[in-house]
Amino acid sequence: MVNLTTHISGLASGMDTEKLVSDMMKVNRIPLDKLQQAKILNTWKTDAYREINTKIASFRDAMQDLRLQGTFNAQKATTSSSNIEVSSAGVSVLKNFTISEAKLATTATSSSVSFDTKIGKGTDKIDPNGTADLKIKLNGIEITIPQDSTFNQAIAQINSKSADTNVKVANVGGSLVFSSTEAGAGKPITISDTSPDAQSLLKITNGATNAIDPADQFSAGTFSNGAPAESGYVVINGTKINVSDNTFTYDGVQIKLKSAISAESPANVNVVADTDGVFDKLKTFVDKYNELVKELNDKLSESKNRNYPPLTEAQKKDMKESDIKLWEDKARSGLLANDPTIRQFLTQLRTSMSEVIQGEGINPSFDSLAEIGITTSKDYKDNGKLVLDESKLKTLLTTNLTDIQKMFSAKFDTDNPNDTTLTSADKHKNSGFAIRVYDRIDDILSQLKVKAGSPGTISVNSILAKEAASIDERMVKVQNRVYAQEQALWTKFNAMEKALQQLNSQSTFWYNQLGQ
Repeated sequence: MVNLTTHISGLASGMDTEKLVSDMMKVNRIPLDKLQQAKILNTWKTDAYREINTKIASFRDAMQDLRLQGTFNAQKATTSSSNIEVSSAGVSVLKNFTISEAKLATTATSSSVSFDTKIGKGTDKIDPNGTADLKIKLNGIEITIPQDSTFNQAIAQINSKSADTNVKVANVGGSLVFSSTEAGAGKPITISDTSPDAQSLLKITNGATNAIDPADQFSAGTFSNGAPAESGYVVINGTKINVSDNTFTYDGVQIKLKSAISAESPANVNVVADTDGVFDKLKTFVDKYNELVKELNDKLSESKNRNYPPLTEAQKKDMKESDIKLWEDKARSGLLANDPTIRQFLTQLRTSMSEVIQGEGINPSFDSLAEIGITTSKDYKDNGKLVLDESKLKTLLTTNLTDIQKMFSAKFDTDNPNDTTLTSADKHKNSGFAIRVYDRIDDILSQLKVKAGSPGTISVNSILAKEAASIDERMVKVQNRVYAQEQALWTKFNAMEKALQQLNSQSTFWYNQLGQ
């Protein structure tokens, strides 16, 4: 970059040299302004292509499951029994089965004992007078609670020994509840050697949760001894099956036992094709397709406002934010008008959807979308949007689900593993609609990546990225030339100012001489 000389602005001439140079440089700056505008357009166009990329990728995500046979094989399980909950967890061979008897499995429980201490605030002191420390022996471990402790501090002191006692204590609604940290039988809680103050202030008494003799049980409080987990069982179609959990899977159906079942009120489970789920996916496909078609056609038909080029930073300085936004909205219009890549993609989409399928195993009565209630709008303004007859589609899904599945997910392999429905006419005519559409989406996404890079990435190899780099190189050269031209002007004006200063000095000298 050229360094500018020091400015001498009209000291001798009285001219506004700054304005003169600025005005004279306006013409010289035009090439630089045009490059700056080209760079802005390049950035906008990159963003526009990436936005289209994102929208097309979103459409692909919404329809890609239609390529999979499993989408159409989805099932749902139902039952009228209130004793169980059922849901599909895979593919079920049985279409129905009966649970004639069931006993719930139980989990292991912990020993516990509760003392109605009537704790107020946890920050209240156990004994405001604090006459003596409180002592208890918990599972053989002696614990001392200082006399001036609050209830919270007492609980914390007891729990500080839980690694040794295997017992935790908590304030539950004003009661002290001791619970074993280990569930199951053989994990009792024993309290002994309780000091009189602990008995009177905390209402804790001696005893054991596993005591059989009443004399050894807690004289105050309620308690229970831990119990082991117990398996349950179900009788399905006459076969008894032990279960360790009340939620389990049988023949692709997840079953959750809510209560016991007796032979007098058995639970019947039915498994049917999930045609509602398939319908929802097909309706989503139609809706998303129409949204995409509208968005792309709107971009193609946008008018270009050639009278609104991008604003340079210099131009923005004299404008309001609201005016800048209005200007740039018009300047951005038509960035993708009549774009050949997008237009070709839309044409290929329509071809994919309109041409019948001729693959092996395809029912001739189900080789076009129109036959299942998906037709193309007859209004030319809709630009090929799809129209869905929901009633017809729902009916056919219940009677011809397999035919509809093949219509969308049929696959055809050629001798060339790299063939797609775009490169092979045979693969195209023998492949399902979802396969065709997916191939076209992959192709356009690849083209958009080459053109503008992927959304959310910094690309240096895309066409627009290389174009931007070229613009940057040209801007540097033009900018240096503009700086050099400006320097030359300032050099000339500076020389003029110096000459005028010298002339003024000489005039003053002769004036003074003659005046003498």
